[in-house]
Amino acid sequence: MCGWKRSHVVFRINKFLKMDQNGVDFSYATMCSDVTLCANNKGFFKNFAEEMVSLAEIDGWLDDFELIEDKEKVLAVRNNQKIMEPINELLSRIQPLFRGKDARVSHEKKTAAVIALKNGDLVKSLSLANQAVLRAPMTAIRGHETIISPVGTDEIIDSGITLALSLWVRSEVLLSLNRPKPALEDLKLALKERLPARMRADYYWRMGHCYKGTGETTRAKVSYELASRLLGDKKEAKIQLANDIESLKHSTQSESPSKLKEPQLTSGATLNLPALSKLLKITEDNEKGRYAVANAPVKTGDIVLVESPYAACLLADCHGSHCLHCFVRLEDFEDSAPIWCPNCSGVAFCSIQCRDAAISTYHLYECPFFNLFIGSGMSVLSHIALRMVTQAGLDTSLSIHSKFLSNEVKTIQSPVLNDVEGEKKKFKIKSRKERLNRTRKGMNIIENKTSDTQEIEPQIKNETSYNEKIEMAAEQIYSLLAHSRQRKGADYLKRIIMGMFLTECLKKTDFFKNCEKENITRAEISICELIVRNLQLLQFNAHEIYETVRGEHQFRGSKPVYIGVGIYPTGALFNHECYPAVARYFYGKKMSYRAIRPLEPGEIAAENYGPHFLMRTLKERQRMLTCRYWFRCQCIACVEDWPTLKETESKSPIYLRCLNKKCHGKIKVIKNPTNLKCPKCSMAFNKTSLKECLNEVDIVLSQYEAGAKLMEQQRPQDAIEIFSKAIDCFYDFAMPPHRETHIAQESLRSCYATFGNTHILKEK
Repeated sequence: MCGWKRSHVVFRINKFLKMDQNGVDFSYATMCSDVTLCANNKGFFKNFAEEMVSLAEIDGWLDDFELIEDKEKVLAVRNNQKIMEPINELLSRIQPLFRGKDARVSHEKKTAAVIALKNGDLVKSLSLANQAVLRAPMTAIRGHETIISPVGTDEIIDSGITLALSLWVRSEVLLSLNRPKPALEDLKLALKERLPARMRADYYWRMGHCYKGTGETTRAKVSYELASRLLGDKKEAKIQLANDIESLKHSTQSESPSKLKEPQLTSGATLNLPALSKLLKITEDNEKGRYAVANAPVKTGDIVLVESPYAACLLADCHGSHCLHCFVRLEDFEDSAPIWCPNCSGVAFCSIQCRDAAISTYHLYECPFFNLFIGSGMSVLSHIALRMVTQAGLDTSLSIHSKFLSNEVKTIQSPVLNDVEGEKKKFKIKSRKERLNRTRKGMNIIENKTSDTQEIEPQIKNETSYNEKIEMAAEQIYSLLAHSRQRKGADYLKRIIMGMFLTECLKKTDFFKNCEKENITRAEISICELIVRNLQLLQFNAHEIYETVRGEHQFRGSKPVYIGVGIYPTGALFNHECYPAVARYFYGKKMSYRAIRPLEPGEIAAENYGPHFLMRTLKERQRMLTCRYWFRCQCIACVEDWPTLKETESKSPIYLRCLNKKCHGKIKVIKNPTNLKCPKCSMAFNKTSLKECLNEVDIVLSQYEAGAKLMEQQRPQDAIEIFSKAIDCFYDFAMPPHRETHIAQESLRSCYATFGNTHILKEK
């Protein structure tokens, strides 16, 4: 969500009045700003920050601080001994705090899983087995003369191979649930964790079952034969094994659940903005800033944006239910079972690939402080501000700081800005060769993705390439406005204290280990300044990531549930309107925008930041937008003060388009209409044209009803097609507001969501 928005007046909030001349409720505005920094009042940070603000107000220091240039603010705080004394005392107490490994707990969960399996409670057994795996310490590394035991290892319990045995138990549970593929993966992992040699016969026997379940009969036969050789003189077991080998002749491959298809841009991608459809373009003016408009006719249903986040964080409540890296719900990921972090037990991953991508970059530095982050009460936006640094590493973060934060003047020369209409000429890249090179690099960001659901994935074998991708994406991110000059001193101070807190956490890890001693202080200040900037721009430019949770029916009782937050470089450029043109849904972490009404070239392709005119009154919307996003919305729904859904009649009036194509007037049709004239150009409707339009209304309404029936029949794709055609038809001859059309658009939004992240609640 970009900070400078459509026809919006950005203003300073007067802290001395409860309500200023713009009608801004300062206490509510302060609360809205604080909640982007601290998620709740339970942690220690919020009260501490308030105490520091009170201390800074003594002798008017805070007022003077407000006038200091942004690039000097962190140093100003560091030089204030009165403030830094309690801050340093707090920072000195920071220690790693996370949920570690525990062999005893893992053993207890494993034992309980075996009992539940014997009792036939497979769901409970799998849950316990997952807990056993996640809590189990890694197996000790044995050298020629020494044994290196990871934290949490207990040689007395399971002879120090708790993880291997937990994986063994879970593989059995997964096979019982007819999930041979993840069971096979668990077996391979168990072998790496030193599964005892005495279990090799059973190991290959079970591996044969797994290969049989996946339809790989040749490998299944080889595994069974290896097991037979290792069984020795066990006659009964060999007879059973022979029966298993014979059964391979009649085996069939188990069906894998169908996967969702990743959304594809309508009409292809823009050259320098590969996340954006060619149907749209980014333009800029002094009043609205940068925003998306139609570059060609857009039809309802067109997919106009598909974008991975620059950075994203999972909500703390979802750490146990979703993959920390790609956000897939672990319960619904049939191809794998939850994978552990080597150090902590507080998170899980859907695969080894996601785990390795996380621990090779950001999780290495965040893992030791996960519980401290939660205990501090800091928001998920604060976590993303840190993630934007940890995913890049020290060198790349310092390079980003040097390029994009050292000067207050906008100096970014991204290939993206070359395609922004209205962009000032001095920001253009002068060299055509340089522009082409940057464009190629930008396209490589898309072409070299290793996963559909992951943002800028680390290529471990090509670290330089990964860092280049980060810096290329950073060019867009740090061109987003953060409204630093509109920010009051108290709010800025709180964000600096949060920046110091997070920087201190990085100091307690190995984040600065490669920094030379004479440069370490400057590096710490730079990282703190980078986090502070992140905290500011995230307030206006982040998007909540959600999944749709439903029951047996696709639509009845379904609701969006937020699972994380991300920052999307191109998506952040879309302006807000209370009557949006696009709806968003998520495929993993990828965000997709899809049109819910047609657009003509030049019309704004706006999204909605939360307050929709159907649900909230004009006063409520303006209060939320001015206090949360610092702008006053002037979209057509606000200018004309459209009624909410509750305020409209069961059958709303029709506003017909003026017959004069050059006129944008609309004519309200009342009962028994006669002598209808356009209020702008005075062109009148004759009886024939009026009758034709009213007939079209009846046809559109019948199509809306047909779309609703298709939704009841759980045929979302068919419903999308009929809704889209009907809405496009409506806009050919009519204009909003129109109750039935708005309901159809919201129905369309629900249909789109079925092709994104969805979780089906299982019956108890």
